[in-house]
Amino acid sequence: MAISVIMSVYNERPEQVQQAVDSILKQTYLPREFVIVLDNPERSDLKDLLMDYDCRVEMIKLVCNPENLGLAASLNKAIELASNELIARMDADDISVTNRLEVELEALKTRDLDLISGNIAYLDEQDEVVGEKSAIPEAEPLIQKILPYGSTIIHPTVLMRKTAVQQVGGYRLLPTAEDYDLWLRLLANGFKIGSINRRVLNYRLRGNSMTSDAWKTYLVSRYIQQLYAERKRTGADSFGRGMSALTDKINDVRAQSTFNRGQKYFTMASMRKRKLGQALAALVRAMVTSPDNCYYVINYLRLRTIWSVNGRRYRQQPSD
Repeated sequence: MAISVIMSVYNERPEQVQQAVDSILKQTYLPREFVIVLDNPERSDLKDLLMDYDCRVEMIKLVCNPENLGLAASLNKAIELASNELIARMDADDISVTNRLEVELEALKTRDLDLISGNIAYLDEQDEVVGEKSAIPEAEPLIQKILPYGSTIIHPTVLMRKTAVQQVGGYRLLPTAEDYDLWLRLLANGFKIGSINRRVLNYRLRGNSMTSDAWKTYLVSRYIQQLYAERKRTGADSFGRGMSALTDKINDVRAQSTFNRGQKYFTMASMRKRKLGQALAALVRAMVTSPDNCYYVINYLRLRTIWSVNGRRYRQQPSD
């Protein structure tokens, strides 16, 4: 089955983009095409690099946006241009492992899925592996139960069917978490989402990228969850309504500062080596910081409880 890889490039370092592109060109199962959208017309260095690839590598199809459109719009453009039914996502500063597409394609076909995600290791800015992500749920029924409370699907690892994505309207324009919104719309429309608990990609940590957008990601994810609940009740959602109020809250510096303080306590509670009493005390401190922190913690505990109760029942056979 032919695969189209799609990637949007914005402000990454040229050497990182080169690593990302080369990791796709060295796959054991080569894609039929690689659609790259440059979403930053001011980065002539990136344009020169990508135009060189475009001239040398037949599978690469380069598109240069005349103005910055954002990630969601750029990915929608790439999907429209993709010639094949299977679409693999790639980020411009990550590195796919050599057999990523081969492994994901086999799992997608064997399990008759519409979307498959894999696991990751973390890279720092010096290309050093600094850790691996903990286990992710694999089985479709378990992911179906968990997704309404939080995403365990790792966006740049995804292999998905173009027809499924187009049927639900592609990515929608949101301040962040466009992928989570897409996963929940796929889920609501009966498409099958699964994962493999196997490292398929090295994910780049850029500065404080894990925590800098925590407030915005929390608010947008909660909005997305509300839209999902609305679709489950009525068959449609009111996307766009309330967006102005959402933006205002995102820009509330005081609320953001309070939420980030609560998140520090939550992080302390999550540390593996922390004693149970210390962890519980930190968790309580996180919850009482603000109503938003309390909601965040409760939602997280719901997700973990569902995973714990159902995980063994739905456990897949080892991927290796």
